Amino acid sequence: MGNFRSTEMSFDVDMYLYMSWLDPKMAHNETEYILINDKRVLDKMWLPDLYFANARTSHFHEVTVPNFNMYISQEGMVSYGTRVTLNVACNLQLKNYPLDQQLCSVKIISYAHTMSEMNATWFTNGAIRYNNEIGLPEFRIVSILHEYCNGTYNYTITHNSSRIGHFSCLLGQIKLERAIGYHLVQSYIPTALIVMISWVSFWIDRRAVPARVSLSFTTLLTLSTQGNGLRYALPPVSYAKAIDYWYGVCMLFIFGVLLEFALVNSYMRRANKYNNLAQNLNWNTIYPPKIYHNDTDDDEPNRHKNGGYCSQPDLVYKAVFFNRRALAVDQISRVAFPAVFICFNFMYWYYYLEYQMNEDEYS
Repeated sequence: MGNFRSTEMSFDVDMYLYMSWLDPKMAHNETEYILINDKRVLDKMWLPDLYFANARTSHFHEVTVPNFNMYISQEGMVSYGTRVTLNVACNLQLKNYPLDQQLCSVKIISYAHTMSEMNATWFTNGAIRYNNEIGLPEFRIVSILHEYCNGTYNYTITHNSSRIGHFSCLLGQIKLERAIGYHLVQSYIPTALIVMISWVSFWIDRRAVPARVSLSFTTLLTLSTQGNGLRYALPPVSYAKAIDYWYGVCMLFIFGVLLEFALVNSYMRRANKYNNLAQNLNWNTIYPPKIYHNDTDDDEPNRHKNGGYCSQPDLVYKAVFFNRRALAVDQISRVAFPAVFICFNFMYWYYYLEYQMNEDEYS
């Protein structure tokens, strides 16, 4: 097994197919099994018309000679084996990707003979075996099962007539678990680091607007670029995947850093406004314009935003107040953002590694 293509929802299987059936006409008096490995002889013999129902492409191997053998016992028991490579369709369920398990199957069914004419059954011992030394780079084989998928199918006899028959069907199921190591290194750890880098903004001077804005936008664009690369490797499905939730929350954290700086910058602008007003005032209190109406253009900076006047201490107090509030927002964010991100990680990994895995086992 190998070459899993998520975008095409298919995988390749290189297998040795063994079949056995009793043909009394093939009985003989030889003391040993009769071996047939000549393709010209094989073409003249009857073979079960089995085919792989969910295979997209398939082919036999003929290097350096046709890869098959046939043994015939004295009683007429024919044993036939050949090597086949298939490209099999597998309907991947990507809801939990890349923390998912997949169940892929191979269906073997007669092309023309109904169950009353030919009944296919699995071997009693070792119906499906695989080489443990051959590993899959992306998946781990959890189990291999052999079942039956006998059912009623509609098949065509002529161009204007068809029949419904009960066909014998063999079902081989392969349960796979995706290896998480690759995605940890390529997706989860880099995106988590990008989110953490965005938190550096909380320690940058509040007055360094270009530095904080450029850091937030750079991390946001980096995360978006990495997410786009992942989408090209997967088929466009109509539901959200586990990795989509991860990227979405990481994007929200970085967007939250931008909103946090917008709030801090708003406080800093108000603090600067009152600080500039205080520097342009004398220490004496300036009375409201209801008493003195001879104010000139030079008094314009002294006006409070509500149309009245205020003292220099009031302006200094407001400047300090908004400056401290901006500092408090940064100090709270230094603790709140990492704490919330850690809580999200705990819930995310618990849900997909514990709860969801148990749900898949019972489904």
